[in-house]
Amino acid sequence: MERREKEQTVAELQQCFATATAAVLAEYKGLTVAELSALRRELREVAGEYRVAKNTLVELAIEGTPYLSLKTLLTGQNGLVFGYGDAIGLAKVVTRYAREHNKFTLKGGVTDGQFLAAAGMEAIAILPSREILRAQLLGMLSRPATQFVSLLTTPAAQFARILDARRTQLSTT
Repeated sequence: MERREKEQTVAELQQCFATATAAVLAEYKGLTVAELSALRRELREVAGEYRVAKNTLVELAIEGTPYLSLKTLLTGQNGLVFGYGDAIGLAKVVTRYAREHNKFTLKGGVTDGQFLAAAGMEAIAILPSREILRAQLLGMLSRPATQFVSLLTTPAAQFARILDARRTQLSTT
């Protein structure tokens, strides 16, 4: 690879790191091209991408970024998974793929500036999606208001039932 090509690759990787919300480092030794293509298809569905680059070029690209903690993991035959959307969806795809393919091993990742080991990525993968978490939070926030309205209407409803019972009692006698 010529120097110009290396510089271009580093620039592309820097752009990926700059726009990504999450990055995962995984060893892919022994996977076939068809298996990697299947992974790339799945990642595109969750706004992700899979890239392979030399470790030395990745080291140059992560200098001065929140992804610098991945530098210690750059040994062996690595691939980078970039996520540009929901980190939870990306973690679900990557961890499921790692469970299904023994030759694909998660080393670690970074999301929101926080380094996560492989176990941390698996922990994120079991979380509900961002939309579900938002809906749950909204439900929790609206529950006190709903209970308050119910509390205010209960005495009036009880009073109405008492009046109705008394009306029924007077009409039968």
